[in-house]
Amino acid sequence: MDKLYNLKSNRIKFIVHGFFISSGMHVAEPSTILPLIVSYFSQSNILLGFFSSLIRGGAVIMQLYTAFFAQAYSRVMKPLRIIFFFRFISWFGIGISIFYFGELSSTLALWFIGLGLFAFSFCAGLGTIYFHELLGKIFSNDYRGVTWAYRQIFMGLGGVVSGVFAAWLLNRFEEPRSFALVFMISSGFMVIGYLFLGTVKEFPKKKIQKKEDKFSTFLVNTFRTLKHEKDLKSQITVRLISYSYLFVLPFIVKYADIDINLGGLALGSAVPLLGGSMLGNILWAKYASIGSNRKIISASFIMIIISLFIAFFASNIYLFILIFLLAGSASDGFKLAFNNLVLSIAPEEKRPVYFAIQNNLTSLGLFFSIPGGIILNLIGYKALIAMTLLILIFGLYLGFKLKDAK
Repeated sequence: MDKLYNLKSNRIKFIVHGFFISSGMHVAEPSTILPLIVSYFSQSNILLGFFSSLIRGGAVIMQLYTAFFAQAYSRVMKPLRIIFFFRFISWFGIGISIFYFGELSSTLALWFIGLGLFAFSFCAGLGTIYFHELLGKIFSNDYRGVTWAYRQIFMGLGGVVSGVFAAWLLNRFEEPRSFALVFMISSGFMVIGYLFLGTVKEFPKKKIQKKEDKFSTFLVNTFRTLKHEKDLKSQITVRLISYSYLFVLPFIVKYADIDINLGGLALGSAVPLLGGSMLGNILWAKYASIGSNRKIISASFIMIIISLFIAFFASNIYLFILIFLLAGSASDGFKLAFNNLVLSIAPEEKRPVYFAIQNNLTSLGLFFSIPGGIILNLIGYKALIAMTLLILIFGLYLGFKLKDAK
């Protein structure tokens, strides 16, 4: 066993990176603050859903291609550092674009915001393969699960800090200048996180997969792997269903019948969303320490079902906060459990491939807010909630059948 395996200093660096990257990113939390920003420039529900999906889902289109190369790498830190640089440029560029075009042209501002979010998320699609390969390589299953839970606790704390910071800026400065400032200043938080993660001590992977001569051959082998891996197929199905809460969650901020100003609405939604993730991860850490990812998935389904049920009749700030408190816990639970499960069942040499397969096939769920906006226009807000709840209840049933990694 390599002496760098389960290294405490590496755990700390992953956690610190999580705090600062969350502090930066959650000034545009896609279920809370980003809808407020987009709604300033456009009242379109479809456009709101599209932008919410961009920051979540632009990441997926290059993951299989990245895994095609990554399977043959014994080390991944060098390409990861390059990606950090381009992520910073993309995020900072959004702030610059709003600063110069926010008052001049709403159309231009939206175009540049969209391009920046796509570039930021696209780079994440490249980076997430290397990031999770590093995570899977340097930590054991249980140690990784607990590390991820601790990381998400501090990401929640960073997000709360970010929510308070964003609310102060939104109240202190007039729109759209306040939007520009939150992006530009928060990019500095990201840099600190990137510096910490960039110093993680990595050791060479012992087993690597020889890269196929052609990407098309890699794709054939990938689908062959999926065909014969029953546990992977089950995980993919349940994870895709778990994303169905995104049909409606980004629209709750807009349709909540609560009289509160812009900064207060940002604070009242983002802070409980992230505070919920902090509280939930205390429970997720306990389950992860005994390798019980299935329990995390089931509990997360129950939390998000209760959250959306409350949205039916939420009419005051306290219920509004509870919705996002539970949603934050559930979102982090899904992320921890499904990421840990796929890294646990994957053979060492195929770890990037397994992770990319799961992420690509479940990535459709990241775009659920787009059809959600269309369905919302057709059937209304409460009918959309009811539809989403039925899908999530079915997901809970399937989640009980998943198997934990041995």
